[in-house]
Amino acid sequence: MPESRHKYLFERLGDHDFQQLVGALLAGQFPDFTPMALRQGDGGRDGVRQVAPGDVLVYQVKWSVRGQEKDPVAWLDATIRQEQENLKRLADEGVRRYVLVTNVASTGRAKTGTFDRLNEKLDEHAKHLGLAQMSCVWREALNGWVDNAPLETKWAYADMLAGWDLIRYLVAEQVGTNRDQGLRALVRKVAAAQWDEDQGIKFSQSDVDRERVVDLFVDVHAERVRTIRGAASASLPLSGVGGAAAYLLNTTAPFTLVRGAPGQGKSTLSQYVSQNHRAAFVPEALRPPRLSVLAHPRFPLRCDLSDYARWLSGADPWDPDDHPPKRGKKPTGNQATIECFLAAFMTYASGGLPVDAKAVQDLLDRVPSIVVLDGLDEVGSATARAKVVAAIDQFVSRARSYDDPPRVLVTTRPSAGELPEPSPQAFEVLALDALTPSQRAEYLRRWCAVRGIHGREGRTLRKNFNDRSTEPFIDELAGNPMQLTILLDLLHKHGLATPTQRTELYDDYVELLMAREANKHPDVVRRHREELLEMIPFLGWYLQAHSEAATINARMTVAELKAAMRHFQSAYGNPPAVVDDLFLATSDRLWALTSKIEGTYEFEVLSLREYFAARYLYRYAGEDQPAFDRATVLQQLLRRPYWLNTVRFYAGNARGSDLYAVAAGIEDELQRLPSAPAILAGWAVLTDGVFLRRPREARRVLTALCSDPGLPVLLSALARRDITALPQMPDLPDTDGPDPTWQRLTEAIKVDPADSQNGTRVAALRELLNAKHAFAQWWLEQIRTAAATHTQTSWLALAAACEATAGLELNLPAQALAFGDAELALNTGGIPPAGSDLEAALLEMVLDGECPHVTSIRSHAARVAVAFSPSSFITTSSGAFADSGAVTSQRRNDAINQLRISGSPLAAAARERTFKAGQKNSTFPWANTATALYDQIGRRWLVTQIAVLGAASPHRLGYTRKPGRPAFGPDGHPAELLAQTRNNASSATWWTQQLAMTSDEVGRAEWALALWSVGDGNALDSLFAEWIAVVTSLPERRRETLLRSCTIVAQSGWLSQRPVTTTLANATYQHLIELRGRARVKVNVDETTCRTPMSESSPSTDSLLAIARQEKWLKVDSQPTYR
Repeated sequence: MPESRHKYLFERLGDHDFQQLVGALLAGQFPDFTPMALRQGDGGRDGVRQVAPGDVLVYQVKWSVRGQEKDPVAWLDATIRQEQENLKRLADEGVRRYVLVTNVASTGRAKTGTFDRLNEKLDEHAKHLGLAQMSCVWREALNGWVDNAPLETKWAYADMLAGWDLIRYLVAEQVGTNRDQGLRALVRKVAAAQWDEDQGIKFSQSDVDRERVVDLFVDVHAERVRTIRGAASASLPLSGVGGAAAYLLNTTAPFTLVRGAPGQGKSTLSQYVSQNHRAAFVPEALRPPRLSVLAHPRFPLRCDLSDYARWLSGADPWDPDDHPPKRGKKPTGNQATIECFLAAFMTYASGGLPVDAKAVQDLLDRVPSIVVLDGLDEVGSATARAKVVAAIDQFVSRARSYDDPPRVLVTTRPSAGELPEPSPQAFEVLALDALTPSQRAEYLRRWCAVRGIHGREGRTLRKNFNDRSTEPFIDELAGNPMQLTILLDLLHKHGLATPTQRTELYDDYVELLMAREANKHPDVVRRHREELLEMIPFLGWYLQAHSEAATINARMTVAELKAAMRHFQSAYGNPPAVVDDLFLATSDRLWALTSKIEGTYEFEVLSLREYFAARYLYRYAGEDQPAFDRATVLQQLLRRPYWLNTVRFYAGNARGSDLYAVAAGIEDELQRLPSAPAILAGWAVLTDGVFLRRPREARRVLTALCSDPGLPVLLSALARRDITALPQMPDLPDTDGPDPTWQRLTEAIKVDPADSQNGTRVAALRELLNAKHAFAQWWLEQIRTAAATHTQTSWLALAAACEATAGLELNLPAQALAFGDAELALNTGGIPPAGSDLEAALLEMVLDGECPHVTSIRSHAARVAVAFSPSSFITTSSGAFADSGAVTSQRRNDAINQLRISGSPLAAAARERTFKAGQKNSTFPWANTATALYDQIGRRWLVTQIAVLGAASPHRLGYTRKPGRPAFGPDGHPAELLAQTRNNASSATWWTQQLAMTSDEVGRAEWALALWSVGDGNALDSLFAEWIAVVTSLPERRRETLLRSCTIVAQSGWLSQRPVTTTLANATYQHLIELRGRARVKVNVDETTCRTPMSESSPSTDSLLAIARQEKWLKVDSQPTYR
């Protein structure tokens, strides 16, 4: 448990219970202890021990209401003075020792602390009263007594418990005490209610809706796309964290926002995480074996944020009769907080136990908890969402004040920054990835198991799934858990005859749902099939539109549902009696509508609601208006982030000539105002495969999206994992010519390969258009032309930034490599031909120190560069090399393993970089590595650099001596270089003598690097003229290598304690001097630094419902109300 103000809350016990607790603790330690009766005159005794004949020890308990006193010594001293007559009498009766026991903590400062000050007074009192000894048991000692007490004793006084002790009490099956039963009953009732609610799959339209989450759950991988600004976690890499559930169950980050695409499993993830914690609070017989056994389970509260928004509007989200909300109940101010909502929620979930905000805050303070707030994206109203986000931020601000702050998990869809989200100062952000091939196979296996599909039937389904998954757009669909569930259902029913496009997938699926309804209620569905096909889409529109327009959640009472359906019938002149007929035959489902709370209906899955809303808009908007322009609806949808998923379904309804209208509508909107919502919505339509059978229209839309304003928006969203890459480029005949987007971007790169905008263009080609292989082949053609020209370095830099040719052969004239080109060539990921001059030249340049920043490990030379990278020899730890981060460390380990597999002796040398037993906080790792490398390759700059870094480090000197070997020159040894430079760091005379004895080019460069890195400030100041002379006398290539090495050492932060006062006119050298004085700075780029704001991004503030009514899109709006 984290450190808290008080480990045990003795103040909650009251004076009598505290005295009983002390008595129980003493009785447990000393069989000869006898407690005195409560509430009676005790003559200064709360307990007595007969230690030996003539040796009686008396205990006096002193309880403080607050657990602290302004002057504890004076307070306790006053107690003794009040009891003086009793104490004198006790001394006369043979009492030898007197012990005070208190719940006040002492301070330990020698002589002036309360511990020593009270002891001094107690010694005076003992002498005066005739006692042999007087002492005090302070709170910290009492804590130790409770620590060692049996659980039964702790639980008998459960009011004092907090943290994990309280958790253990709350989760225990039997506790045998009536203490704190109110809290225990509340926690266990809420846990039991939520256990039942969360254990099932929340997709009742599928055949797996009655199955347990744990039986189908596959842990979707996630990436950390934002760390908490200014927190220790900011040093964590922005990279994959593995399984999202595994990460969330073990993370130390207090507050996490999880983003995931529609159907990506956010709610299921929140259920699974909650159930893992909740399992400890329910009877063991109910716990599925697949749930993790957590060492420190937290009390979980999982709530829907749409319910919170509804509660804020004044409605009771759990009361089906409270719709519309009754007036006068709308909470405001401090009555509208998350804590107040949780109080109402817990009252409901516990079956009516009274809970208020104070009780919630007390629970969160005492009980380690996790609060899961699911579905921020389901808060449709922009106003309501802003209020909800503000309330979340305030909640977590207050949560920080608790001894062990509750974990807070919020889930939402991506919005590319267009909609409010919780504070980046508090929340880290995870983005859920698509299911990997192995996860899809695992889900298929689980799905078959719960559906009872085995043998030949199962093999056929697996084969059909694997065959269809080779198609790019099907592969894209199958990466989404909800869509995968639908796809498997259709493959099981129809074999390979399943759609490729997302909306078509849902079309087929809702037809399958209708067929299932027909099996359950054949008469009703046969008579009213057409009414259902019209009314359910209308209800999808009704709920989706009203969720945006008002602060309600998307749930309807039966009365409201019937009223809306009757209104629909009336709008078209149809008989309303059919509505009652439909409800007579169903109790818990009306085709795609589900009853989760008795008396209400809703679309259990938001994506289904959006699908039906889109279907209704597409088929019914402007139906009685011959001149109605459907593009108006499309463009209004494109502008609104809330309708992003709906517009995808809307466009997916288009067939034939309508597809041309959709493409034109997207083009027109982007030309009118290329807002971020419109760009992202257009991209989603494209990647859904809407234009799969109209590739020319796909090309038109792609060209419009990848304009200069569009690319930064799309690349930023891709980096945030808000969108996916294009599954494949539009496939057109050669006669149509090259793709305009590809041609525009590649031609711009060819014009000036050094253009600063090329990074964006390359990212668009490789990542956004998913054309890495095509780009690599194109780049190889360009570099062959540019080899040995002035543009070679620029072309290499272009590919090096993204390892563009990973694994492909790269062949360049070795003699044409300028300084820095070798490092760039290695970072392209290209592999030089075996035995070629280029392969030999690259290795030589690595050994000569020209490649300190290699990030690829594709080739042998690259692996050597990574294994001995100077940055990997910089650490602030006394016993580990962990400063470079997890990604860099893993890359180095992979490089060393590849060297070992290839039989290179350099692998063993690289393994010497470790603090062996007895070598912590010493320079042995540097000395050992440099020596081992020297033994393999001789005197090379790579060896020198490692030795100098060791000498420059703040660690104590540790090395194996090499008697007779100098520090510099042809006969120099790296271990002696490290030791001698360290031992003579402040001796300007020694450095001068070494320079005089060193005449060769490499030796003088070694001297310059060592003086810069190891010499103290005064020595360097006095020799700066000589240092400048040596540096400038070196050949350019050697000088550049030396200056890069000096920069690396300066950036380590190690030299900040050895500043120099010299000021130089030369900008290069002056910059180096300034670097010396800086502490090490690690830069971590998060999603906020990658975003490129749009020049204009101002979607309409009017709701879509208001627009639809104003422009008279729908016949149902010809009447002002649906009731």
